[in-house]
Amino acid sequence: MIRLAHIDDLNDIMNIIKEAQLRMKQAYMTQWQNNYPNPKVILKDILDKSLYVYVQDGLIIGTMSVFSYDVVYDNIEGTWLNQNPYMVIHRIALASSTLGQNKTKEMIDFVFNHFKTKDIRIDTHPKNTPMIKSLERQRFVYCGIVYVTTDKDALRLAYHKHII
Repeated sequence: MIRLAHIDDLNDIMNIIKEAQLRMKQAYMTQWQNNYPNPKVILKDILDKSLYVYVQDGLIIGTMSVFSYDVVYDNIEGTWLNQNPYMVIHRIALASSTLGQNKTKEMIDFVFNHFKTKDIRIDTHPKNTPMIKSLERQRFVYCGIVYVTTDKDALRLAYHKHII
Protein backbone atom coordinates (compact mmCIF):
# COMPACT_ATOMS: atom_id res chain seq x y z
CA MET A 1 0.00 0.00 0.00
CA ILE A 2 1.23 3.48 -0.82
CA ARG A 3 -0.06 6.37 1.26
CA LEU A 4 0.73 9.91 2.31
CA ALA A 5 3.43 10.04 4.96
CA HIS A 6 2.72 11.18 8.51
CA ILE A 7 5.05 13.01 10.88
CA ASP A 8 5.44 9.85 12.97
CA ASP A 9 6.89 8.12 9.86
CA LEU A 10 9.92 10.45 9.85
CA ASN A 11 12.38 8.06 11.57
CA ASP A 12 11.47 5.15 9.29
CA ILE A 13 11.77 7.37 6.21
CA MET A 14 15.16 8.67 7.32
CA ASN A 15 16.37 5.10 7.93
CA ILE A 16 15.51 4.21 4.32
CA ILE A 17 17.22 7.36 3.05
CA LYS A 18 20.32 6.56 5.12
CA GLU A 19 20.42 3.06 3.59
CA ALA A 20 20.18 4.60 0.11
CA GLN A 21 22.90 7.14 0.95
CA LEU A 22 25.18 4.33 2.09
CA ARG A 23 24.55 2.34 -1.10
CA MET A 24 25.36 5.44 -3.16
CA LYS A 25 28.54 6.08 -1.18
CA GLN A 26 29.65 2.46 -1.62
CA ALA A 27 29.11 2.88 -5.38
CA TYR A 28 31.33 6.01 -5.35
CA MET A 29 28.43 8.36 -6.15
CA THR A 30 28.35 11.90 -4.86
CA GLN A 31 24.54 11.98 -4.97
CA TRP A 32 22.98 12.42 -1.51
CA GLN A 33 26.38 12.64 0.20
CA ASN A 34 26.01 16.23 1.44
CA ASN A 35 23.48 15.75 4.26
CA TYR A 36 20.68 15.75 1.71
CA PRO A 37 17.94 14.80 1.95
CA ASN A 38 17.89 15.57 5.64
CA PRO A 39 15.09 15.47 8.24
CA LYS A 40 14.24 19.14 7.65
CA VAL A 41 13.66 18.54 3.91
CA ILE A 42 11.66 15.37 4.56
CA LEU A 43 9.56 17.02 7.28
CA LYS A 44 8.68 19.87 4.90
CA ASP A 45 7.60 17.33 2.26
CA ILE A 46 5.41 15.58 4.85
CA LEU A 47 3.81 18.84 6.00
CA ASP A 48 3.25 19.89 2.38
CA LYS A 49 1.54 16.54 1.74
CA SER A 50 4.06 15.73 -0.98
CA LEU A 51 5.71 12.68 0.58
CA TYR A 52 4.40 9.16 0.09
CA VAL A 53 5.49 5.93 1.72
CA TYR A 54 5.21 2.36 0.52
CA VAL A 55 4.01 0.17 3.39
CA GLN A 56 4.34 -3.61 3.22
CA ASP A 57 3.44 -5.95 6.07
CA GLY A 58 3.13 -2.93 8.37
CA LEU A 59 6.65 -1.65 7.60
CA ILE A 60 7.67 1.35 5.52
CA ILE A 61 9.85 0.00 2.71
CA GLY A 62 9.91 2.96 0.33
CA THR A 63 9.56 6.70 0.12
CA MET A 64 9.15 9.33 -2.58
CA SER A 65 8.21 12.98 -2.86
CA VAL A 66 5.78 13.92 -5.62
CA PHE A 67 5.22 17.38 -7.05
CA SER A 68 3.24 18.88 -9.91
CA TYR A 69 6.09 21.09 -11.16
CA ASP A 70 9.81 21.75 -10.75
CA VAL A 71 11.39 25.02 -11.84
CA VAL A 72 14.68 23.19 -12.47
CA TYR A 73 12.98 21.41 -15.36
CA ASP A 74 12.33 24.73 -17.13
CA ASN A 75 15.99 24.75 -18.22
CA ILE A 76 16.93 21.50 -19.89
CA GLU A 77 19.89 20.90 -22.17
CA GLY A 78 17.73 18.82 -24.48
CA THR A 79 14.00 18.55 -25.08
CA TRP A 80 11.15 17.09 -23.04
CA LEU A 81 8.78 14.74 -24.85
CA ASN A 82 6.01 17.35 -24.66
CA GLN A 83 4.90 20.41 -22.71
CA ASN A 84 1.93 18.70 -21.03
CA PRO A 85 1.29 19.15 -17.32
CA TYR A 86 3.42 16.60 -15.49
CA MET A 87 4.22 15.13 -12.10
CA VAL A 88 7.75 15.03 -10.73
CA ILE A 89 9.18 12.33 -8.49
CA HIS A 90 12.09 13.27 -6.23
CA ARG A 91 13.85 11.63 -3.30
CA ILE A 92 12.70 8.12 -4.20
CA ALA A 93 14.34 5.44 -2.08
CA LEU A 94 13.77 1.85 -1.05
CA ALA A 95 14.84 -0.24 1.89
CA SER A 96 17.84 -2.39 0.96
CA SER A 97 15.85 -5.53 1.77
CA THR A 98 13.42 -4.82 -1.10
CA LEU A 99 15.89 -4.20 -3.92
CA GLY A 100 15.24 -6.20 -7.08
CA GLN A 101 11.51 -6.61 -6.35
CA ASN A 102 10.17 -3.98 -8.82
CA LYS A 103 9.02 -1.71 -5.99
CA THR A 104 10.26 1.39 -7.85
CA LYS A 105 7.97 0.49 -10.75
CA GLU A 106 5.05 0.05 -8.37
CA MET A 107 5.73 3.47 -6.86
CA ILE A 108 5.91 5.14 -10.27
CA ASP A 109 2.74 3.35 -11.42
CA PHE A 110 1.05 4.68 -8.28
CA VAL A 111 1.90 8.25 -9.34
CA PHE A 112 0.43 7.72 -12.82
CA ASN A 113 -2.77 6.25 -11.37
CA HIS A 114 -3.24 8.31 -8.21
CA PHE A 115 -2.65 11.66 -9.88
CA LYS A 116 -4.34 10.61 -13.13
CA THR A 117 -1.38 11.98 -15.05
CA LYS A 118 -0.02 10.93 -18.41
CA ASP A 119 3.41 12.48 -17.85
CA ILE A 120 6.11 11.97 -15.23
CA ARG A 121 9.51 13.64 -15.22
CA ILE A 122 12.37 12.48 -13.02
CA ASP A 123 16.11 13.01 -12.84
CA THR A 124 19.05 11.09 -11.48
CA HIS A 125 22.80 11.30 -11.09
CA PRO A 126 24.80 10.00 -14.10
CA LYS A 127 26.44 7.36 -11.89
CA ASN A 128 23.17 6.11 -10.41
CA THR A 129 23.12 3.03 -12.62
CA PRO A 130 20.40 1.18 -10.66
CA MET A 131 17.96 4.08 -11.12
CA ILE A 132 18.93 4.60 -14.76
CA LYS A 133 18.32 0.92 -15.51
CA SER A 134 15.01 1.00 -13.64
CA LEU A 135 13.84 4.02 -15.61
CA GLU A 136 14.90 2.45 -18.91
CA ARG A 137 13.06 -0.80 -18.05
CA GLN A 138 9.96 1.30 -17.41
CA ARG A 139 10.34 2.98 -20.81
CA PHE A 140 11.28 6.43 -19.57
CA VAL A 141 12.97 8.40 -22.31
CA TYR A 142 16.26 10.22 -21.69
CA CYS A 143 15.60 13.86 -22.63
CA GLY A 144 18.76 15.74 -21.63
CA ILE A 145 20.54 17.34 -18.71
CA VAL A 146 19.22 19.48 -15.88
CA TYR A 147 21.10 21.06 -12.99
CA VAL A 148 19.71 20.63 -9.48
CA THR A 149 20.10 23.18 -6.72
CA THR A 150 20.53 20.63 -3.92
CA ASP A 151 24.07 19.47 -4.68
CA LYS A 152 27.43 20.90 -5.74
CA ASP A 153 27.63 18.00 -8.20
CA ALA A 154 24.48 19.38 -9.85
CA LEU A 155 24.36 17.67 -13.26
CA ARG A 156 21.47 15.21 -13.56
CA LEU A 157 20.12 13.06 -16.36
CA ALA A 158 16.52 14.01 -17.08
CA TYR A 159 13.93 11.42 -18.02
CA HIS A 160 10.30 11.69 -19.10
CA LYS A 161 7.58 9.12 -19.57
CA HIS A 162 4.34 9.81 -21.40
CA ILE A 163 1.56 7.23 -21.44
CA ILE A 164 -1.26 7.20 -23.94
